[in-house]
Amino acid sequence: MCPMRGTIEVGAVELFVRVAELRSFRGAADALGMPRSTVSRRISELERALGTRLLQRTTRRVELTSAGKTYQRACSPALETILEAGRALSTSSEETAGRLRVTAPVTLGERLLGDVVAECLARHPRMSIELVLTDRHVELVAEKFDLGFRSGTLKDTSVVAHELGRAQPRCFAAREYLRDRGTPRTPRDLLRHDCILFTPLAPRGRWTFRSRGRTVEVPVRGRLVVNSIPLALDAAMRGLGIVRVPGTLGVEGLAAKQLVEVLDTYAPPPRPAYAVHPSGGRVAPAARVFLEIAKRHLDARAGSAHRVASWRDRMSTWRDRMCARQAASYP
Repeated sequence: MCPMRGTIEVGAVELFVRVAELRSFRGAADALGMPRSTVSRRISELERALGTRLLQRTTRRVELTSAGKTYQRACSPALETILEAGRALSTSSEETAGRLRVTAPVTLGERLLGDVVAECLARHPRMSIELVLTDRHVELVAEKFDLGFRSGTLKDTSVVAHELGRAQPRCFAAREYLRDRGTPRTPRDLLRHDCILFTPLAPRGRWTFRSRGRTVEVPVRGRLVVNSIPLALDAAMRGLGIVRVPGTLGVEGLAAKQLVEVLDTYAPPPRPAYAVHPSGGRVAPAARVFLEIAKRHLDARAGSAHRVASWRDRMSTWRDRMCARQAASYP
């Protein structure tokens, strides 16, 4: 690479990173609210200052050169740190006001975000929120959302992700169902059971487990397939089969003794949950406030789930000890 031939502006680096993520000058210009010609000109100035070509322009798409890929990998983390520092300095002097557009999966929004919205609106009278719940993938920039919530593996490189926590998929059933059909001891036992399939956690009709350090996929069947966790849990409480949902959402059924956890020693690794916002642009104060409150509420729910799980483990240990004592008392 040739030596640098001029001063590098942070704004130009931000434009480059945005174009690199979106692979489009027009997309970057729309996201940042500036003319496409300005974006193109400033990227050209950045390339001249660096003494190398970063982007290969074609009629349909923008591709990164080898130097561009190296520069993007080096710049993206540093740029986010610089932008976050600026946001931190301005937070105390800005009033949280204006309209905030948020999108989230249906179940997450219905079960967890109601309290978050209520607290935001109560604390910030000049703030308004539009909350759109959908299970489809949402393009934040194209659909003009300020903040989104997602779970599982993130493949979208055009967003900045903040991990909110991790939820482990776990299996539950009603006591009556287990009394009639028996309790599965291994994942393979599910082949003889009715399962309630919540589609996002049952890709291709299979459930994933961990056994002896390996991932095991088991085909599951059932007469009920739903895309709603509340409906899936309700069906399990009615004795219609074994359900798999994020463990934090099965806490209420455990606490009310309406559900029993099964196959807990085979639970797969937790799935991360994220809040995401468009990268490269300035995050609105309202979005930061919403994110902070959401994180606090999710942490509280995770703590509740942990306490219930700890209580369940203690009771299981107590039962095992009592059974062992009773067995030892017999000649």
